[in-house]
Amino acid sequence: MRYIETKDQSAELLRLTLPLMSRQTAAYHPISYTIWYEHLAGINPSLSTALAARVEANEPLNDDEVYGLYMRHVSERDAAVLDDLQMRLQNLLDDTAQTFNSAGEDTGHFSRTLRESRSDLGEEVTVAKIQQVISRLLSEALRMETMTQILTEKLEGRTQEVKALTQQLQRAQTEAVIDPLCGIHNRRGFLREAKTVLDTESGLAGSAVVLADVDHFKQINDTFGHVLGDKVLRRIAGIFRDSIKGRDIAARIGGEEFALLLPQTTLEGARIVAEQIRSTIERGRICRDQSREIIGSITVSLGVAAGAPGETLETLMFRADQALYAAKRTGRNQVCVESPETHRLSGGEAHLELPTARLGEGNPAI
Repeated sequence: MRYIETKDQSAELLRLTLPLMSRQTAAYHPISYTIWYEHLAGINPSLSTALAARVEANEPLNDDEVYGLYMRHVSERDAAVLDDLQMRLQNLLDDTAQTFNSAGEDTGHFSRTLRESRSDLGEEVTVAKIQQVISRLLSEALRMETMTQILTEKLEGRTQEVKALTQQLQRAQTEAVIDPLCGIHNRRGFLREAKTVLDTESGLAGSAVVLADVDHFKQINDTFGHVLGDKVLRRIAGIFRDSIKGRDIAARIGGEEFALLLPQTTLEGARIVAEQIRSTIERGRICRDQSREIIGSITVSLGVAAGAPGETLETLMFRADQALYAAKRTGRNQVCVESPETHRLSGGEAHLELPTARLGEGNPAI
């Protein structure tokens, strides 16, 4: 959504928003600010209705509740805006086509008039008949001139409308599919981009999915605060973004959950990518601002699965999630790869191969 409040208006909304945010258990992150900003600005009635009962009862919102409100009343609203813009653009194109059809009918009428006038002049010609033909041609010429002017003005107006709608459509598309905190695809964007892979002749066969979850992320937030927690998520998102190429897709699909879809990638190739991500993140350190003293570290667990012929994205992500769960259950900070023998669409329990080694050295600060 494009906000239209002036600098002074937004400054006043900031002043009013901060006290409300301070009463919640949720952190001071952009998602939380967005829902309170839109509530106070009066631009999101459904969100305000959902918040009213909690505000009246003085029941603080936690992070999960804030994210839920954002997804239902902001993210889904942006998707509805996208659908509306697409419909408006289609209607505009239909109206323009109708204008051209109407102009074509007028042009055809003018052509018939010219043919009839030429025919009249080919017969016995009198002064009265010539005057009649001239009068008819002048009348038709004036009508065509008026029609052409109207058509030109309509087309100029339609051109401006198309430009404005195209810009709005581009903004709405971006807002609907990009995670506002991390700047990579959100779940909706991930599913939309994945459809381009599903629609190919081979589908998901020959592709792989990597799912990742930040280890003990709640503990990071509780120990170091949500501002640092958001910085961790943005840094991890950057690592995922840097790991992709070509048609690969990186996304943040949940609070601390990330995903990769790797077309034309083998299971082993996906495992190597996942291990590079894991080892890069493992080398990160949480340091004090001034002394650079290391006071914490960050790790992720990852699950990898490869697509089978005719498989849906849902079943592929389910198997990758099972691999991720195994990585969490057996120690975290590792890549768990589903065995190729488990490519079954029924989603039965999978045999998993776990890595035995850790990679990576160094202490790049986060």
